[in-house]
Parts: sequence; structure tokens; C-alpha cells
Amino acid sequence: MSMPAAADRSRAEITALRACAVLLVVLYHLWPGRLPGGYIGVDVFFVISGFLITSHLLRESDSTGTIDLARFWARRARRLLPAAYLVLATTAVAVAVWLPVMSWQQNFRQIIASTLYVQNWVLAADSVDYLAADEAPAAAQHYWTLSIEEQFYLVWPLLILAAVVWARRRSSSPTRATWWAIGVPTVASLVFSLWITGANPSAAYFVTPARAWQFGAGGLLGLYLAGRASGSTPLADRPAVLSLISWAGFAALAWCGFRYGATTPFPGTAALLPVAATVAIIAAAEPRNLASPAPLMRWRPVGFLGDISYSMYLWHWPPIVILPVILGRNLGFTERLLILLGTIAASAATKRWVEDPVRFTHRFGMRRPLITLLATTVGAAVLVSGSWVGRDAAVAAERTADAAAEAVVESAPECFGAAAMDPMHPCSNPDLDGTMVPAPEAAGGDYPKKYEDCFTGITGTDLNACEFGPVDDPDIPHVVLVGDSHARALLPALDELASQGKISVTGQIKGSCSWTRDPIKHPDQVRVDSCEAWKAKLEPWLVEQAPSTDLIITTGYARFNSGTHEEQVASMQAAWKPLADLGVHIVAVRDNPRLAKDPLDCLARIDTVEPESCASREKDVLDTFDAFQATAGTVPGSTLLDLTDFYCRDGTCPAVIGGVTVYRDISHLTVTYAKTLAPYVYRGLIEIGALPPPG
Repeated sequence: MSMPAAADRSRAEITALRACAVLLVVLYHLWPGRLPGGYIGVDVFFVISGFLITSHLLRESDSTGTIDLARFWARRARRLLPAAYLVLATTAVAVAVWLPVMSWQQNFRQIIASTLYVQNWVLAADSVDYLAADEAPAAAQHYWTLSIEEQFYLVWPLLILAAVVWARRRSSSPTRATWWAIGVPTVASLVFSLWITGANPSAAYFVTPARAWQFGAGGLLGLYLAGRASGSTPLADRPAVLSLISWAGFAALAWCGFRYGATTPFPGTAALLPVAATVAIIAAAEPRNLASPAPLMRWRPVGFLGDISYSMYLWHWPPIVILPVILGRNLGFTERLLILLGTIAASAATKRWVEDPVRFTHRFGMRRPLITLLATTVGAAVLVSGSWVGRDAAVAAERTADAAAEAVVESAPECFGAAAMDPMHPCSNPDLDGTMVPAPEAAGGDYPKKYEDCFTGITGTDLNACEFGPVDDPDIPHVVLVGDSHARALLPALDELASQGKISVTGQIKGSCSWTRDPIKHPDQVRVDSCEAWKAKLEPWLVEQAPSTDLIITTGYARFNSGTHEEQVASMQAAWKPLADLGVHIVAVRDNPRLAKDPLDCLARIDTVEPESCASREKDVLDTFDAFQATAGTVPGSTLLDLTDFYCRDGTCPAVIGGVTVYRDISHLTVTYAKTLAPYVYRGLIEIGALPPPG
């Protein structure tokens, strides 16, 4: 998102590209359904930065024979950091004032990462962390692109300087050395990007090596033009052709913005078109003929948006995250329009009173690299320390909530949790009115380490059995739990039964992977492939364990099953039949509700918990075809366990039941509530004949 060096400020095509890029990103975030591929604006910015920075460094090395790294980095810091730190500081205050404490850890963690310009790596790590992948977006999440840019600014001048020094010592051509210095990393990055987009698309979107080639594409164009005496392309005397190229480039960007979407593998091959289009527009420059887009490029509103594009990118995202929390509802058209207008106003003010004054000032010795470094260090230290205090406050609040929850759980009050929904023994305890255990700030993390460890992640392929209770005791029924994170949500209930000596349990659980024969339905191919590899190992393991297995319990996220309803059932039948033929009883558990909104956000905003607080309608949260429910009974030796009565009653699914917070996100149960399900899971298994009656 950098602005041009002084010599480049008059380039109308660069300004127009910036305006185009920032509008693509901002409109995509405000109206994603209307512009589903607007995220390509980021790629446009990357190419522009590569072109401008390379051109600047080449001019400096050509005129001085070297590159003053300290001066270059100081200039970048004065240009980029004041506005970036201002928005981060404002965001931190807004998080503390308006967002619930339960969101502070994530938000302040990402503000710290953004301040240190490693945000993209944090998001890459979270993208393959199943527990973190379902978190709501943070208010500083958009700084991942700036993190990549800053990493580019650190490495790129070193490559060019190394090429210049190497060429000078060997009396060879600096231009040829520079081609090698930036060409090889660019090609290597492109190859890596193509590979990782297929192998791990979630991480590919954020990691620097998968994006570096986009800067390199702009840099190679800058190097090519610098090598020409006129600094122009071979088509400089053919303005009609250049106009056609420029228009085609902008048309390609528009096409990508409207035709790309969430399911487009990106960056990978899909990024080639917007990158090539941007390179073409820059190469065509400002054609001089009647059909030229130059008048549009020189149009004052375009120039205005191009000039404030950096600040627009900074300001537009935090209100998109924070305003719905303040309002307590999703954003409507009016609120989105106000965010757009407010972003433009704030960006213009930031450009005039923050960016330009700091960038061009000669006061306080700010032109000296050392002074710039000191100012940057102080600003970063203030942001990091302030955010760390906020993060620690959230951790302390979570610990306090955990302690309060433990006290309530240990007291074992009547009608606690699922007991309040028992249809066979109606139960009500007024003493639990207003109780939320765990509290919203702790519910998201209500997952003990011992359950996290017996779980194969979304990219893993190895079996990872975990055991509870006396698994080698032949007199105690041995249960194997198979499925994805929704199956794992039942593990605390089964663990509770194992601790009581009623069963023993072995878990074989993998993220985003139901026990079916066909591949799951998911846009992330790495999840699909790893699930298939895991299931290929699962069936032989289950067959081997069959002699010591009395019962297999399986469930999963019903929406991930692929195919028609009939195909989903046939897929499950094919997976279950080999075990059923060996005499192993199979129990399919109907999937738990999936809510439209995170109930913790709602619960964090209310002062008093009522029975209907943050509740959902049953027809809205259990409306998906459930192949587990449909398949149970169609394979001999398989039955259904339906726990819906313990989630919903009279068409309503509460967010708090018997004083217990039911969900830790939109579809996963808290451990606390799952444990209260234990006696009813046990009773249900006996009723359907899956376990023998006690005694």
C-alpha cells in the first residue's frame, strides 16, 4: 500500500491503479456478495509496490553506486508507520471500549502482531489451527497485507544492493546481476505459490513466500524499463495499442473482481491474471490518443482516491468488525454506506494532518534515520505494551470466570446443565437463573488440553488414538468414538462415564472428517485430501480393533457430507458395513445445532440472562439433512441416538441451559455442557440397546 517516490507521483496510471485497488478491497469487504473477488485489490497493491520500490532503488544505485539502507528504511517508516500506528491505537481503544472481554485476547494479540508486522504469519498459523480457524475476524486482521509489504521492504533492497556490490567487485554488469538477484526469487516464489495453493490453501493466502512473486513481477517490470534508454516500452510510438492494453488490463481487474470468489483457489494460478493486468497497465503508462484511458486516470476523484488509498485501506476494516457489536445486529445498507463515507473522510484527514506532515517534516531531526528509528521504536513499544495489558486483562477475566465455573460445577446444583432439559424428569432450579457457566469470556476456551491432544488436525493424516478408562478390562464395555470436531464435542461426556467405570473409551477423531466412504464437501482441498488419507488408515485400524470393540459411536458436521441425500446415506453405509459385519454395534448421533450467529457475542452484551436470551429457532438451526440420522438403522446393527431434546424444546434452542453456556462458537458445545450430557448419553445408549443395563 505504499505511495510513490517523488519522481513517480505524476504517474497517472499508478494513481488510478491505487484507486481501483482500494475500491476493490473496500467494496468487497462492505458488500462481498456484490464483488466476491474484490480481494485481488491486494495483489494490485503488491505489484505497484514492487515496481515503485525497485525503480527507486535502481535510480539510487545508478546515481550513487550504492543504496543507503538506513535512509531507505527510515523513509519507508516515515511514510507508512504514522498512519498505521494511529489506526492501530484507535482500534485498540475501540476494542477496549466496545468489544466484549471475550474478544480481547484475539484482538490485542493481532494488534501486537500488526504493530510488529508479522500479522500474516499469525493468520497463517491460525488458518491451520482448528480451534482458531472458527474465530470471528479481528479488528486489525487486514494488517496482514501491510506485514507482507514491510517484510518485502526489509529484504528487497538487500537483494538489489547485493547484486550491485557483487557486480562492482567483478567488474560485471550491475543490470545483469540485478536480473538474477530478483528474477530467481520471483520465479521460486511463483513456483512455491502454485504448489502451496494446492497443498495448503488456507496458509497460502497469507504466507510471504507465496506472495513475493507479485512484488517481483512489478520489480522485474521496473528493471526492464530502467534498462531502456527512454524508460518506455517498445510500443511507445503506438498509442492505440497501448490504450488497448491499458483498457484490457482494467477490464481484466474488473472481471476478476466480479468472477472470482471464496471458492477460487488463491493465490496460485488465479493470481496470474490480476498480476499480469496490473503489469500491463503500468507498462502501458498513460497512452496519448483519443481512445486512451488517460482522461479517466487524470479525473480528480480518481486522483483523490488514489492519494488517500493507503489510509482508506487502514481505516475501512475496524468499523466493519466493531460496529455490528455496538449495534447488536448485522450491518444494513445504510450503515455500510456510512462506513464507506466515514472511511473516505477519515482517510483524507489522515493524509493531510498525519501522513504528509510526518513524511515531509524537517523538524525534530526526523529526516535522520536514527531519530526515525527511535520514534518508531517508541511508537511500537507503546502499542505493544498497551495491547499486552489488554490481553492480560482478558486472560485474568477468563481465569476468574473459570474459577467461578469450577465452584458452581463442584457444588453440583440441582437441574444443572442438560438436567434442565430432561424430558423424562422435568426440572427447574430458580437458583440458577442468571447463571452462565462458563462466562462468555471463558466459554470460547472451554476445552481442556487433554481433549485437544487426542485430535488429528485439519491437515494431519496420522491416526491419533486417545484412551479413557480401563480399556483392557473385558468386563467393561469398550466404546470407540469416530468422527470430526462434533464427535469430539461428545468426548467429555464419554470421559465422564469412563471415570465412573461404566465404559472405556478410545477416540479416533480428525478435524473436518466424517466417517464416510466418499470425500467430504469443503472448498479447502487440503482438508479433503488429508481426510481421505486419514480414513484410508482408519478402516484397517477399526477392523483390527473390532474383537475388543463393543460399540462405535460416530457423528460429525452434517453440512460437510457430500452428494445428494441418497449418496450421503450410501457413502455412510459403505463405510459402516465392514464393521457391522464383524458384529460391532454402531451408534450414529444426530448432529447438534449449528447457529447463525456466535451466541457468545450476544451473551456478552446482556446484563441479565433470561430463558430466551440469545436463543435460536429450532427450524433455523437443525434444518440441514443429517446423513447420520438417515443412515442409522439402514445398516444391520446400527441405531440412532438423538440428543436434540437436550438442545431444543418447544421449537427453541437456548444458548444457556440450566445455568450452563451451551456453545463455545456457532456449532461446538462447551466441555461444561457436554459433561452434563453424560447421564443422558448413557441412558440413551441403554435404551437403544447399544449398552447393557447396569448391574
